[in-house]
Amino acid sequence: MKRKLVQNLLPTLGILLGGLLAVTAVQAQGCPSDAICRDEYSPGNYSDNGPYDYDSYTMPYLSTPGGATVYYPTDAAPPYSLLVFTPPYTGTQRWYRDWGPFFASHGIVMVTMDSRTTLDSVDSRARQQQDVLDAMKEENTRFGSPLRGQLDTSRFGATGWSMGGGATWISSAEYSGLKTAMSFAGHNLTAVDSDSSGRNTRIPTILFNGALDTTYLGGLGQSDGVYRNIPWGVPKLFYEVSNVGHFDWGGPEDANRYVGQLALAFQKTFLDGDTRWAQYLDRPPFYVATFESANIPD
Repeated sequence: MKRKLVQNLLPTLGILLGGLLAVTAVQAQGCPSDAICRDEYSPGNYSDNGPYDYDSYTMPYLSTPGGATVYYPTDAAPPYSLLVFTPPYTGTQRWYRDWGPFFASHGIVMVTMDSRTTLDSVDSRARQQQDVLDAMKEENTRFGSPLRGQLDTSRFGATGWSMGGGATWISSAEYSGLKTAMSFAGHNLTAVDSDSSGRNTRIPTILFNGALDTTYLGGLGQSDGVYRNIPWGVPKLFYEVSNVGHFDWGGPEDANRYVGQLALAFQKTFLDGDTRWAQYLDRPPFYVATFESANIPD
């Protein structure tokens, strides 16, 4: 009788052992136990929308400086990391709304914000960006919030375009607990705060720029300079696209598909902590004027 019981249990034990080995294998591939790792789809080069459905809602003006739209996944298991996107000079969130569905459909909450006025300074945009980050932490506890209890508030990142990029460079040095920074055609020439220089940045940072962007708006070596100023040991990546200018950053494929691929792989690696994506932070095969990186995991 005992022998028969053991024989019946052996297949079950084999399944359990196989499951444990599978989990160990995933962790061995570079997915730490405290990271947000989604095994429903494999890491790779993605520039279009991902496998998850998404929805959006509008944040009230009373809780955010100029109003904001929150894009979030509806069928990916929480918790979620989060990014706040800050607009360029004279721009509104309509200019870059394609980034919201892109990241939400890949399991990352994206908040597209408006500044109080379209003419706000870099420094003002940085303060407003930080206000929106604070507001999203409160969303995690607000009754009635679609994201109540679903955000990992230790995994928030900042991104921005032009003056919004300069604001992101300031936040990267000043906002406590920020996980990542990402800029598109960043501008800091009119910034007063010296933290826009990158010298005090201590978090993983990815910078995009266009080789045809040679104006005061985002050219004259602004992104290059910040990349060089980020201290030794900090993960960073700089991709200058050979064939685009200042106004080609409204979505993951507007400049070229490699921008979306790199942006997603970077946020998956450093915002979610899923280092299985780090292998996709490679130099694109086409449309490269400059590509540099440092301290990227193998």
